[in-house]
Amino acid sequence: MKAPLLFAALLTATVSFAQDEAKTFIVKASHPFRTTIAETVVKTGSIQSPAVVDILSKVGGRLISTTLTNGTEVVEGTHVTKGDVIARVDSRDYEANLAAAEARLAYAKASLTDAQKEFDRTTALLKDNTATEQEADKASADLQRAKASLQEAQASLELAKINVEETFIRAPMAGVISAKKVYPGAMLSAATAIYTLTEIDNLRLFFDLPTTLFANVQPGLTDITITVDAYPSEKLPLKLFSVHPVANQDTRTVRLEVHLANPQTKYLPGMYVKGEIALNKRDNVLVVPYDALTRIVDKTIVYKIQDGRAVTTEVKTGTRFDDLYEVVEGLTEDDLIVTTGQHRLTNGVSVKIEGEKGIPTQTNRNK
Repeated sequence: MKAPLLFAALLTATVSFAQDEAKTFIVKASHPFRTTIAETVVKTGSIQSPAVVDILSKVGGRLISTTLTNGTEVVEGTHVTKGDVIARVDSRDYEANLAAAEARLAYAKASLTDAQKEFDRTTALLKDNTATEQEADKASADLQRAKASLQEAQASLELAKINVEETFIRAPMAGVISAKKVYPGAMLSAATAIYTLTEIDNLRLFFDLPTTLFANVQPGLTDITITVDAYPSEKLPLKLFSVHPVANQDTRTVRLEVHLANPQTKYLPGMYVKGEIALNKRDNVLVVPYDALTRIVDKTIVYKIQDGRAVTTEVKTGTRFDDLYEVVEGLTEDDLIVTTGQHRLTNGVSVKIEGEKGIPTQTNRNK
């Protein structure tokens, strides 16, 4: 480059630098602060019911009702509580068997009374030598048979009562009817499935985590933030419930289980969920906004504000958490750093903080 051109370029650069030195830049600023951070791993999973059962008929017969005691028809989506009668089998045959069992019990009691009297009489006569040993033995055997018959009649009566009770099909737990398999009029055999009942008040969520991260999670302590696909703007903070004890040999993952209360049945088994799993959670960590950091080759810097000027300060960073970054070295909570507008700054230029007295806000400047 010829001397006149070189001189002109240097003069231009000097003037530009002098102009920057004389200019005051308006910036936004804040102090570093301490908070809790963690490395976050995002996994997709699914919602499952803790219990899904088929409700079976224990006794055979014609199905005569699939309604609740208040007359409500039980269909898919019906909510039931434990013990609710949700179906009925024709009980007339079983009630007849119950009546017969009651009659057999009465007969057995009468027979036992007669056998006891005969035994007592024969025993007395044996003492007076007016009865033989053979007669006494027979009376004793008849008494034992009468007692056994009474026990058998009592057991038959209990079984008959159970069969009558089993014609009332009851919900074994609280839940929602997820499938109705038969309708009134159907002939049922023992063990015929009538409904499928699904528990939904408390749900289970599962996520598969690589075994390399297994040591970084702990039941009851690890935070997992859940987003259900049906409600993408809603985040649910939950705790890890358990880690299943066996790793998957094919995928080299361990299964994490989280529990979700669902009293309003807002969530359904089968829905997909996203889980943000917090690993290596640490408290009282010094952080700054991610946007406050500037990368220059192999260094990371921020601009401190000291005596109204921007001072280039190198920092050492650690873990990123959302829009925050951990600062390991280079700053304290007392420092004031530029968070917006640093791209225009160089070391030592004059700065003022937006919103300070005499400094218009961005909104006002745009008017």
